[in-house]
Amino acid sequence: MLLFKVIGKLKMQTSKQINILYNTPGTKTWQRDYYDHVIKDDGEFQRIKRYIQDNPRNWKGLGESGSKA
Repeated sequence: MLLFKVIGKLKMQTSKQINILYNTPGTKTWQRDYYDHVIKDDGEFQRIKRYIQDNPRNWKGLGESGSKA
């Protein structure tokens, strides 16, 4: 299966479950596109890992836990 189809299916299934959980039918939960990148070494992996872990703290209006303040 092609990567874009796997990502699309993941987004569809998780959005459906999130909307069921929060009773928000039809609400968008994902960005339209995604960015893929080949990780070439452990240093790059660690940098990207830190970015993913730290990024939610940078979202305006969200607290430490990633939930609305």
